[in-house]
Amino acid sequence: MLKKRFLFIFDFDNTIVNDNTDTYIWKLLPQGQKSLPSQFEKEKHWNKFMRKVLQFYYHNDISVQQIKSCLQEMELTQGFGELFDFIRTNKEQIECIIASDSNTYFIDSILDKQGFKDVIDKIYTNPVQIIDDMEISIFPYHKNDCESTCPRNMCKRTIIMDNYQLTNYEKVCYFGDGKNDYCPGTILRNEDIIFVRKGYGLEKLIQKKDLLCEKVYFESGIDCINRLKNLFL
Repeated sequence: MLKKRFLFIFDFDNTIVNDNTDTYIWKLLPQGQKSLPSQFEKEKHWNKFMRKVLQFYYHNDISVQQIKSCLQEMELTQGFGELFDFIRTNKEQIECIIASDSNTYFIDSILDKQGFKDVIDKIYTNPVQIIDDMEISIFPYHKNDCESTCPRNMCKRTIIMDNYQLTNYEKVCYFGDGKNDYCPGTILRNEDIIFVRKGYGLEKLIQKKDLLCEKVYFESGIDCINRLKNLFL
């Protein structure tokens, strides 16, 4: 297998899709309920919080298929369909992965619907277990002691460092929006690029403490393509 020139790393929520998969499914709350029960607010860790949410859905007869159908209504961030077509065209030179604090079921459901699962080489996210086709049980990807902006169940910097040698690539391109995308940005080199969605938490963190790599701020996938196409001339 020939070595890839480029490693592309994508966040998922509010990066590939134009919303948060975890909160998007709240529209399935039982009729008449506009918010989750108050006991959910006491849970500090988001991964545990979502596990309780999915248990609540199960006990309120909201099926796995209903959740999948809801997720598949989600739209891609503007221009990301074109971005993944661009990646597919140049796939021989690109290794493409997802590192996300969503979960395997949510991401797979959307990738199946959108039709670009073939572009993704590996997905690093929270695992799930489907119980009797009725209940989704979510588990943490790992436990970390990162003191940066990462949740306890996922440090994307650790994921990258454990699985990839960045010096094997001519350039690494990271695409993200949130606070937990800052930590992996700290290991990017001068020659690498971080694509930062405008108006979200990652942009604000970089304004406070800059990163070494090149920054490209985007509103749509077309902005990303306009920078990337120069790599393939």
